[in-house]
Amino acid sequence: MWATDPTTVPGYQLLSRLGRGGMADVFSAVPEAGGALVAVKILRADGAMQSCRREFELADAVDRDVTAEPITYGRAAAGPYLVTSYLPGYRSGTAALSPATPVSDLWGFGAALAGVLAAVHRRGIVHCDVKPSNLLIRGTDVRLIDFGISRYAGEAGGDDGIVQCSRGWAAPEQLRNIPATPALDVFAWGCVLAIVSTGIHPFASGDDLEWILRIESALPDLADLPAGMEDVVRAALAHHPGDRPHASELAALCHQQAQRTRPPVAVSRQRSAGE
Repeated sequence: MWATDPTTVPGYQLLSRLGRGGMADVFSAVPEAGGALVAVKILRADGAMQSCRREFELADAVDRDVTAEPITYGRAAAGPYLVTSYLPGYRSGTAALSPATPVSDLWGFGAALAGVLAAVHRRGIVHCDVKPSNLLIRGTDVRLIDFGISRYAGEAGGDDGIVQCSRGWAAPEQLRNIPATPALDVFAWGCVLAIVSTGIHPFASGDDLEWILRIESALPDLADLPAGMEDVVRAALAHHPGDRPHASELAALCHQQAQRTRPPVAVSRQRSAGE
């Protein structure tokens, strides 16, 4: 905890800092009435109560097994806060996978993440911010968190015309602030799978303008992807949303590839009584 960190929000005692994002700080906490650990996200922006309530409602609408379950939200002296379940043993996607990961596990991760996105999309929600830091991973289980800029499918961006996105993970049409479709998340899925497989972002750039130009060029850098993965990722990164596969299709394809590339299990032969 930093010296300036809050120590409580209504009903919860904050224990330690878990992370800091662009608009919020996240802490571990325990209920004052007793109970299991939780995670508390405190928004720093002024007037963010409406955003906090909306994030809770969107996260509450998706299946419990694809995210950290939202518990409550409210306003504290430190700012609006959102309480979710704490998932012990899970690691941030920024640390859980790397190019050193076996190919079958990379395919398995791609299948799991695509399955999570398909489940979110079935609820009529587009996450709009799929990136490694918004993933929690334990073994083969993947959870998607932070619905702060999520939208309902077909919903346009804010009335102020400001594009809400994370540089490096937004689809071309997201930069134009048009109504959200699940294809936004599929594009981000392609970026995530590429970077965890090679360590290189397919649209790597040094500044915002260069990144936008590379996104608009529709020419991702997909060198060094494992065999068979380039075609799948390239399809997810198609410039036009209608040309991208659905998340459920990606999940099925990646699952097949994971099974195909998994190393055979060594079986020891039992010795007979005469040996």
